[in-house]
This record gives sequence, structure tokens and C-alpha cells, in this order.
Amino acid sequence: MKRLKLGLVLGGGGARGLAHIGILKALERAGLAPDIISGTSMGAMVAAAYAQNPRAEIIEKRFRNFIFSEKFKSMGGNRFRQENIYEPENLISQISREVKRRIIINLAAHRKSMLKSTRIDFAVEELIDPGKVEDTVIPFSCAAIDLVSGRDKIFTSGNIQRAVKASSAIPGFLPPVEYDDYQLVDGSVSINFPVQPVLDQGADVLIISNVSTPFEVGIKQDNVVDIIMRSHSVATRRINESALAQADFVLNPPIGSVHWSEFEKIDLLIERGENEGNKAVESLHRLVARRSRFSYRLKKRILVWIKERLN
Repeated sequence: MKRLKLGLVLGGGGARGLAHIGILKALERAGLAPDIISGTSMGAMVAAAYAQNPRAEIIEKRFRNFIFSEKFKSMGGNRFRQENIYEPENLISQISREVKRRIIINLAAHRKSMLKSTRIDFAVEELIDPGKVEDTVIPFSCAAIDLVSGRDKIFTSGNIQRAVKASSAIPGFLPPVEYDDYQLVDGSVSINFPVQPVLDQGADVLIISNVSTPFEVGIKQDNVVDIIMRSHSVATRRINESALAQADFVLNPPIGSVHWSEFEKIDLLIERGENEGNKAVESLHRLVARRSRFSYRLKKRILVWIKERLN
């Protein structure tokens, strides 16, 4: 009997996406390693690294070494976390904060981003080997958005480092990636879960790993980055729900309110992802067994045949 192909889609979420590594560890151990993988933003980074070298323990080591390197620490990602609003301020610190706000507003009016591309360039070049998307060990794809046409850009070929950079270029924070006539930014703006390319590449079972921040109401945002991220979350919530509905199985690692910039919590995040994967193993094995039955495979072939004729 022909083995079913498992497709895994990894959503974006900044540091929260490190939980994907734990998911991969659990799936591998259970004999459910993905045959096809895709991702957006941080999910694209993990997916690309895994597609090039499908061994979760190697990916974990590579990400950990990078996150605790002096170079990564110097990038200063934790500056975007919410400052302690309960700490009393003196007049000087209040004035200093207001000056910083005015500088940011002035920069935003004259630059494409608050940060330089060297940050994402360094991260991708450390975590992803040079090469082409179509040459990975297992099929890989990732999603970006073209600001010129307003359309999704799905990478299934081409320079893999450039593809991941485009998928991870958070609008406003990192400059768009210029590619031919495209101006590409983080795919999670409209396609946080690139499901279709995984299906097109032959996945029989579709699994999504969702590390999005739980959508909570009644919470005020206290800094410019979190305000932008919250606006993005509101805009993409319904789109995400539509994509999640296409999955055969959704994994939701219980990572709570871990901030998108808390990369130093890699151990906690991987552990939570691994625990979520372990809990799902039995159900996934049952799902795969059902899909392996001849009656299901015959039905799927008939549906594919009908779809081809209609197109």
C-alpha cells in the first residue's frame, strides 16, 4: 500500500514560532515526519531549515546556537517589549520617552522601515543554507505579499534565502524585499497558513501548527510595535480561520502570552510544542489509518478527476 504524504503548514508568530521545532520533534519520533512543508514568516524560517535538513534535533541546535550568540543579542529585538508601566518615571525619563516617540514618527515619514534589512539578512543567512527552493530534501514553499499588485506570492522555486527574507519582512519594521517587479513583505498579512501549495504538491493529510497569539478583547496596547501587531492581528483573524478550516488536524501549542520577541524562551517554547505534538500522535495515527483505506483513496481520485474536468 502506498504511504500517504503528510503536509505540515507552519504559521507565523515571531519567537512563538520556535514551538514548531517541538512539533517537528514529536512528529518525527512518532513516525509522522512531514513529507511536504510550508510556512510564513517565522514558520517559513523553521520550514525552510527543516526542508533542507529534515532532522528536528539539528534544526533545534542551529536555532539555539544562533539565539544565544552575541551577534543575535546585539540585534536588540527585546527593545520592542512592553516597558514596565508600573515603574514610576521622573521628569527626565518622561521627556526622553517623548523625544524617542517624535523621532520614530519622523523616521516613519521618510523611510520604508524602522529597522535595516541587515537584521533579517543576518538571521536568514545563519539559519538557512544557500540554495534553491526546488532543491530542498522535501518539498518546501513559503508565502509573501506583493505590495505592488496586492497579490500573494507563493515561492515554490528560486533563491531560498530571498524567499524566506520576503516572507519574514514585517511591514513597517523591515524594508520590503525587492524582487523583479515585486515589492514583497511578510506573508502573514493575508496568508499566514500557506495551505494551497502543500495540497498542490500532493499532501494527503494536511496538518497546521498554529502559534498565533490568542485573540483577547479588552486589552490596551502600550507601545507602537504592539499597536501595529494588534492591528495586524485584527485584520488577519478571519483569514486565518478560513485557512485553519481546511486542515485535517490543527496543533495549537499552549504558549499563552509569550511575546513575539522573547526568543530567549526557546526551551519553553520547544517543550510546549513537543508536548502538543505528543498529545496529538494517537489521533494523527488514527487519521492516517482512515485516509489509507482504499475507499477513501478512491473517493479522492474521483473528486480530483471531477475538479480537473470542471477546470
